[in-house]
Amino acid sequence: MAVSLKIELPSFFEVGENKIEKIFNILKSHDLKFKHILLMGDRKTFLIGGTPISKNFQKENIKVTRHLVTNSDEANVMKVKRIITRKTPDLILGFGGGKVLDVAKLAAGECKIKFISIPTTLSNDGISSPVSVIKGKNNIPVSHITTAPYGVIVDINIIKKAPIRHIKAGIGDLISNLSAVFDARLARSKGLEKVNDTALSLAEAGALALLEHKTDYIKDDDFLLTLTRGLIKSGFAMCIVGSSRPASGSEHKISHSIDHLYAPRKNLHGEQTGIATLFTMALQENQLLHRVKTLYSRVSFPRKIRKLYLNKDQFIKAVIEAVKIRPDRYTILEEKNLTRKDIIKLLQTTKL
Repeated sequence: MAVSLKIELPSFFEVGENKIEKIFNILKSHDLKFKHILLMGDRKTFLIGGTPISKNFQKENIKVTRHLVTNSDEANVMKVKRIITRKTPDLILGFGGGKVLDVAKLAAGECKIKFISIPTTLSNDGISSPVSVIKGKNNIPVSHITTAPYGVIVDINIIKKAPIRHIKAGIGDLISNLSAVFDARLARSKGLEKVNDTALSLAEAGALALLEHKTDYIKDDDFLLTLTRGLIKSGFAMCIVGSSRPASGSEHKISHSIDHLYAPRKNLHGEQTGIATLFTMALQENQLLHRVKTLYSRVSFPRKIRKLYLNKDQFIKAVIEAVKIRPDRYTILEEKNLTRKDIIKLLQTTKL
């Protein structure tokens, strides 16, 4: 008997300039009905756009409750859920980076209320995915599958105000899909998993488009649009399969291993996955590795382990321990079963 899979993709996404100024009309154009919104952000994001957003709704007689997100941990998620229960908003808007969006997305999903993702930076593919990364015990990030955003609104003018480091992290997170898709296809070839090929192609497409882009300046409008669309496609791919599989393979295992071994970290998630991708793609003998290195050089993406505040021994330990992360997810790490000597040799070859 065939089993149908319920796929919940975002209903809309709007990408372009001056979207914040038109936010009320954008939501109304997508037939959303609301009289009370919960607007979530942090101190920085409220400063750059919280007031214009609030005024945009208030002039339409829409009640706005603002909530300041201080951390992406379980306590903050519980706090938001209590606010939702007490204030009963019709809609949640998350305006910020990964911390804000992850907390808003998980709280909204658990309370079964529509959530609109409005990123202020492009540091990872969580802007449109059904995954929320929340810090758990010992401040270690834990991924939760929840409901994908109902809509995604990206204002390029806001994104341009983000630190370049955060945009580079988004590049690393998107490019890591090339390693993740290779691993998923490897697992499928072994008969270990049935992975939706449409989802894999979608996750791969955004990264390939970035490789083909010719602009060196990453705050160029066209480059940011390409990155935005790629991250959205990555999120869509995860929605299709109901997990992070199309965008999370051996490179994410290494990143998660680093988090577990050496928390708390100063690094951004995309920095870790982006550098780990150089290692895993070399291990995969992935034909796209040279093009990834070329892109990294053009945009000055960090390419050395020391940029992650790790020495080589610490990175080697993280790779060895990575196979314990998501043991159900077969990757090149399980395929090769690396020894310490193997890892050292590959690090020498790749000049990481």
